[in-house]
Amino acid sequence: MNILALNWRCTSHPQAGGAEINLFEQARRWVEEGHEVTVFCSDPGRAHAPVRDEHLDGIKVVRRGGRFGVYFYAAIFLLLNFWKYDRVLDVANGIPFFAPLFTTRPVVLLVHHVHDQQWFAEFSLLPATVGWFLERRVVPLLYRRRPVIAVSPTTRDALVETGLSRSRIRVIYNGVEQPDRAQQVAYSGERRIAYVGRIKRYKRLERLVRLIPALRSEFPDVHLDIAGTGDALPLVEDLICELGLQECVTTHGFVNDRKKSEILGRAAVFATPSMHEGWGLSVIEANSHGCPAVAYDVPGLRVAVRHGLTGLLARDDDAFRRALALFLADVEVRQRYSAAALGWSRRFTWESCAAQTLEVLYADSVSHVSRVGSVAGEPAA
Repeated sequence: MNILALNWRCTSHPQAGGAEINLFEQARRWVEEGHEVTVFCSDPGRAHAPVRDEHLDGIKVVRRGGRFGVYFYAAIFLLLNFWKYDRVLDVANGIPFFAPLFTTRPVVLLVHHVHDQQWFAEFSLLPATVGWFLERRVVPLLYRRRPVIAVSPTTRDALVETGLSRSRIRVIYNGVEQPDRAQQVAYSGERRIAYVGRIKRYKRLERLVRLIPALRSEFPDVHLDIAGTGDALPLVEDLICELGLQECVTTHGFVNDRKKSEILGRAAVFATPSMHEGWGLSVIEANSHGCPAVAYDVPGLRVAVRHGLTGLLARDDDAFRRALALFLADVEVRQRYSAAALGWSRRFTWESCAAQTLEVLYADSVSHVSRVGSVAGEPAA
C-alpha cells in the first residue's frame, strides 16, 4: 500500500512525544515490508529539521505549517494529492485532521487519548472550548462510519462516551523498544525517582516536586531526575528554586537514549503525576528497564500500571508519596516489582503494533476491523 499519515509533529520536533514514537516506529516497519509511507506534519523550523522535506528510514516526511497552520496545509495537501495514496491514517492529537472532508480514499482514525477537561488545563477559555467542542461533537459525527484505533481500553471507552460505536473501535497497544542489556545501568540501591517524558501542564510535575520535601525528611539522600522538554518546564524549574530543591532535583532537558537508559536504570521508581494519559508509554519504557512505576489512578495509567504487581496507583497526593516511599525504603519490594515490570513490558512490541494497524488499514469494512480486533485480544493480565 501507499499510506499517508497525518500527524501533528515529527520526531525532530522539540515537543515530540509518544504519538510521534508510535507513528514512526510503525512506519519504519511498514516500509521494511515494502509499503510506501508519507508522513505529513508541522514544520519545527530549520534549527530542528535541517531540511523541510526529507526521507527518514525510507519514510517520506513532508513538513508544512506550525502548531495550528499544519491543519490548513494538510487539507490543501490532501485535496491536491489524495489520489496518490491507498489509505490515510488520521492521527488525532486533541483533534484530528478531518481527512474525510478532503479525500475519497479510506480513512482510519488513530486516537491516543480523549482530552476532555484537559483542554482547559492547557489552553485559555476560547481555544479550549473550541477544542472541546470539536472533540466531543464534530469528531464523532464525521468519523462515525470510519474504522478507529484506540491505544488503550480507557481511550476506547472515552471515545464511546463521545458517541462513537464500540464496534468500530479496535484497541492496539503501543510497543516498546527493549533496551540494550549490555549497555543498561544496573540498579544499585540509590534512592532516585525518575520522570522521563514531555513536560506539559497536564502532566502535573509540580505535584511531584512538592512531595520531595516530605520525602527528603524521611530519606535525606532522595533525588528526583526530570528528563524531557515542554512549555511547562520553566514553571517546574521556578518551583524547584522556590522550594530550594536544586541539590536534590535535577532537570536534564532533552536526553538521548543512552542517558534515558541511565536515568531509568538508576531509579528506584518511575513517577508520573499526569492527570490523564491515553496509554502511558513512558511507564512501559520505565518497566523495560526494570523500573516499577507510581501513578495516579487516572485513565490510561490505570491500564499501563498493574497495581500491586508492576507498580502502584494512588488516589491522592498522600497515597502517591507513600507509594514512592515504599520503593525508596525497601529494596526487596522494589526487586519483586521490578521483575514483574520487566515481564509486563515484554508483552508490547512494535512489530505487533505495526502488524495490527496494517490489518485495520487493509480492512475493507468496519465489520472486518471488529472481527479481527475481537480475535487479537488484549495483553493477558
